[in-house]
Amino acid sequence: MAVIGKIRERSGLLIGIVGGALVLFILGELLSNRGVGRKDAVLGTVGDEEIGVMAFEQRVNDEVESYRNDFGQTVTAEMTEQVRNSVWNELVRENVLMPQVLDAGFSLSPGEYDDIRFGDNILPDFRNPNFQGADGQPDKAKLKQYFSDVQVNAPVYHQIQKRRIQENRLYAKYNTLVKKSCFVNSAQARDEFAAKNTRATFNFVAKRYDSEPDSLYAVSDKDLRRFYDQHKNDKKYRQKASRRFEYVLFPVTPSEADRILGQRELSELKPNFETTDNDSGFVVANSESRTYSKVPYTEGTADKVNDSLIVNAAVGTVIGPYFDGQQWKLVKVKELADVPEARVRHILLSTQQGKGDEEQKGRADSLLAVVKKDRSKFGDLVTKFSDDPGSTGNGGVYEWFDKTRMVPEFTKASFDEKVGAITIAKTTYGYHIVEVLGQRTRQERRVVTIERTVKPTPATFKEVYKKANDFSLRNKTAVAIKAAAEEQGLTLTPVEEFRPDARFIPGLQEPNTTISWVNRAEEGEVSEPLEAGDNYVVAILTRIRKEGVPELEDVRELFTKEAAKEKKAEAYLAKMQGKTDLNALATELGVTVQSANDVVYNGFSIPGGYGEFEVLGKIFALQNGNTSVPLKGDNAVYVVTMNTLTAAPEATDVTTDKESLQSRLQARAENGVFNALREAIGVQDNRSLYY
Repeated sequence: MAVIGKIRERSGLLIGIVGGALVLFILGELLSNRGVGRKDAVLGTVGDEEIGVMAFEQRVNDEVESYRNDFGQTVTAEMTEQVRNSVWNELVRENVLMPQVLDAGFSLSPGEYDDIRFGDNILPDFRNPNFQGADGQPDKAKLKQYFSDVQVNAPVYHQIQKRRIQENRLYAKYNTLVKKSCFVNSAQARDEFAAKNTRATFNFVAKRYDSEPDSLYAVSDKDLRRFYDQHKNDKKYRQKASRRFEYVLFPVTPSEADRILGQRELSELKPNFETTDNDSGFVVANSESRTYSKVPYTEGTADKVNDSLIVNAAVGTVIGPYFDGQQWKLVKVKELADVPEARVRHILLSTQQGKGDEEQKGRADSLLAVVKKDRSKFGDLVTKFSDDPGSTGNGGVYEWFDKTRMVPEFTKASFDEKVGAITIAKTTYGYHIVEVLGQRTRQERRVVTIERTVKPTPATFKEVYKKANDFSLRNKTAVAIKAAAEEQGLTLTPVEEFRPDARFIPGLQEPNTTISWVNRAEEGEVSEPLEAGDNYVVAILTRIRKEGVPELEDVRELFTKEAAKEKKAEAYLAKMQGKTDLNALATELGVTVQSANDVVYNGFSIPGGYGEFEVLGKIFALQNGNTSVPLKGDNAVYVVTMNTLTAAPEATDVTTDKESLQSRLQARAENGVFNALREAIGVQDNRSLYY
């Protein structure tokens, strides 16, 4: 449950926000980033095109209302967030890809639009059982009627659906053109053939960087600065915009006063519940679940005292309120019903898994004749013939059950026949030889329940808010917050790398308020209490990382580790230099000589768990019998002796390789082209400032 709507307090000031004032406040916040004279706040840009907040929200609202009104769905906050993401991605795609589609000359005529909906080239989305005819093929009349019904009865969804069908069709045309333009020539295919058929067998010694602790290779500030200056512009270290923050959670849990209040509310309902003539309406109106359900009461469900009261109460009696889990309950005994029960034993001859119907029917007739003649054989026949694993261990017996438990045919054989009768029942499982062992009537006590979960009241929210607010006001540094959290027994949760487009925070329910604050805060800023479900959050923003080249502090830990690895590599290279006897080198390093057999040139790793692209390329440059100089890799330094290098045979027919290479190229083309266009045009996503 969201905290909004509860009483707030900040520095002793009670602030009430109502009706239009709240709307104006929200709009003011939303539009506060507008420039002078701007008609709309800018949510983001795609190239030179701006995406306005109001236009974006209109599109989101249309889709949300379509879910709610056209499909009768309950739209949750999570669902709304999914719609926002979907709409954003659609708008980016429209602005990135649609200009390319139109420049290429693609269009969609009304005739083609109808053709892919209910013509001869129906889209795969509509080739489903809902629109099939008797022959299993798409029924054009059904489809035409469907689209007509959507247009009349769900006009908003009709527009959304129409736009998506048309756009996706145009994108498909463009992507087909891109894929068809992908070409692999014979020279590329021969290279591919050679790469996967050139093989090598070699021995090697590897001195892994993780074989020694980093502490043996101390990195000074000067070493770190030098490594940083050399590598800060490397593509692999390019930094995406993110923020680091820490937060303390203040859960709002029901107090004893809240618990007593819940009990009092149900106690006040009890007299009316006892006298009402409309139990269903009364329960729906007053129970938290808003549902009326008459259910059998199982003895032992309630606590000992109330269980005894329910079990012995007359029809119409209301018991409670009593506390169960986190709920107060009022239970009304609605009726005492006579429930017929049967006890039977059976032998199942299954007609599933390829067993013939006629064969099993004949076997069932034979077994029926045997057990009718001599019932003492029933148990042995269960063990020998029955295909029901659920009852064979119990002599085929099903203990007392009512008429709702079994399939109709089995129920008929169990209840319509007299005790002692043995008959055959045919069900979807197969043939059952059923003997009725007993029949009885059990009295079932059925109840209806009003239940309410104990929830924190506004007064409780206010108390927790005051505690969180005091924490926020008194602690203004990360050190102070950590110390105060430890002193008060609160958990301080760090979030190391929070991206602007992230929509979830570990450990938080309904984190939108916190997300919005994090994306707007200044470094070192401490928040006031923020809503997060049934909790308040106090957060401190400890670091802002900008996109591009990282600051030293952003990568200090990573670069210190990498600088230590560089020092290890230099030391290992020096120690292994000029060593060609692998056995002697292995002994000196305290490792073993390893073998790599039949390694292919286009492989990704050296056997033994070493992912080494560059090192593998250098190994294949060795001649048979040659030993390499020390080779610096990502995981270790290597010295390698080539045993056998086998060149690929002459490629006589590379058709298969050409097709395979082209297929892989085409599979990557669609996303590759879109991502390249997106990067070239530039996309600025400012949603984090608004949601």
